[in-house]
Amino acid sequence: MLAAAQLPTAPICIDSDDEGLHQASSEGLPQASSSLQEGDAPAERIVCQLMIPNRSAARRGRMLLVGSVSVAHRLVGAEGGCVGGAVSSRDTARQPGPELEFVRHGDSSSAPGLATRVPTRVISHMAVTSHGQMIFLKLLEAISADQLGAFGVEAGLEAELLDEFALVPHESEVRTVLTTLRWWLPHVVVQGSLPAAVASESAAALRLDGIALTGRDIQLLGDERCLNDSVLDFFLRLVMHLVAPDNLKGDVYLASTFFFQKLTSGGVANGEEGWHNVRRWTRSLPRGLLGQRFVIVPINEQNIHWWLAVVCNPRKALQPPLPSETVKVGETPRIVCLDSAQEPPPHCRVVAFLRGYLWREWRERDPSASDGEKLEKVTERLQAVSADVPKQANCYDCGIFIIEFLCHLLTSKTALQGLGLAPHRHWFGQERVSHRRKRLCWVALLLTAEAQRRSEHDVGRLLQDEHLRAQVVAALTSKPPIAGQEEEAPEAPTLEHPSKRPRTGTMGADSEDVPWPCPTTA
Repeated sequence: MLAAAQLPTAPICIDSDDEGLHQASSEGLPQASSSLQEGDAPAERIVCQLMIPNRSAARRGRMLLVGSVSVAHRLVGAEGGCVGGAVSSRDTARQPGPELEFVRHGDSSSAPGLATRVPTRVISHMAVTSHGQMIFLKLLEAISADQLGAFGVEAGLEAELLDEFALVPHESEVRTVLTTLRWWLPHVVVQGSLPAAVASESAAALRLDGIALTGRDIQLLGDERCLNDSVLDFFLRLVMHLVAPDNLKGDVYLASTFFFQKLTSGGVANGEEGWHNVRRWTRSLPRGLLGQRFVIVPINEQNIHWWLAVVCNPRKALQPPLPSETVKVGETPRIVCLDSAQEPPPHCRVVAFLRGYLWREWRERDPSASDGEKLEKVTERLQAVSADVPKQANCYDCGIFIIEFLCHLLTSKTALQGLGLAPHRHWFGQERVSHRRKRLCWVALLLTAEAQRRSEHDVGRLLQDEHLRAQVVAALTSKPPIAGQEEEAPEAPTLEHPSKRPRTGTMGADSEDVPWPCPTTA
């Protein structure tokens, strides 16, 4: 909670679209020591004015200016403690994961553990108005104003529920604040008008099937970084294109990382209701979704953890076999949960939504669907299985594990057929995942260098070069060296002069200029 501090004697209410907003709200706001430049790390702490909605009838639609705050990014450990910082006794029930910490600026008497902390997982959108003069952070879960500690209580709003709040940076620090927030919140959807300097940092370096990968996204492939949805979508799609055997591509549907989020949006109670949200997503499949033997769905758990749900043989659950028909063991319908967490969260909600969605998809799309077939019967046949899979040894590699799971499922002759029917711990270990992170970063830099050299950002067109394609496939499927052997690093991606490139279309590597190097830890 925010430590006690003196609020202005009369709270200031400001219309969010007032022309004089910036001068009124940033007056007297301290300035940070320096501004970020493109490619720099985020600031350790930003200082802004904090504003919250005033829901009273007389002031509806206005924002209440509650004071100047210092904001920092903190990581809560598995025991609820803040990594590298003090924690109050009230923090013991907090979930592990990153948080934004708000402290009254200039209040040196406040204990650092008594700050308001908002988990980054509940922040879904960042709406920018007037080129950064006001930044709204919209929440997936409403919080009570009394969670704002002294700010909410002294403003008389402790009974209010807040689904957003706003930060107003000093006019000279707009770029620093926006750049830092986008580093801290790589998963959020950014809306509104970004300043030109910040917007340029979001320009796509690569595109694949409509998925854009920016230089900032590529930085997330560095050491000890969590992947966002763009990086995960990009590389999962790349693996499907390059690693999946041709005879398997028609049997596997890989959903977008946004699929489950959209399925469950809008306050729907179950998968049958959520079907309306995504009913158009699979219309282009020649045999429909239920014509796929395997449906792979990436799941984001509260914006802090990724895992993979694989629906095996869904049609066999919806259209039960005839009494005389024997179902082979590998053809058993099931939803298999591949979760690399040492202590995975419950998967029952996700499984229930997927069952309901598939049942509704069958009822709406398949003329043979029986009116008497109830969801309860489908649930009995489409059982959930928590697979015994390799586990991560840290708190940030879950996204890489998902990519490695997919690589293994597509390259193994038996993994998909027997998925969830036997232990899978032997597939690979943490060492291979750490190896894959380095290779994925190298692939991103390689493709970026080639995109810049050719002035072509479409990865599908770039991969028409057979030599480049072979390099990428090798990086996606290579294994770490055997213990005792040194790993042979591939050549650094380069920006090569066109005159050096052979006419056959193969890629050379003579220069040492590497764009956007992925950060590493000491």
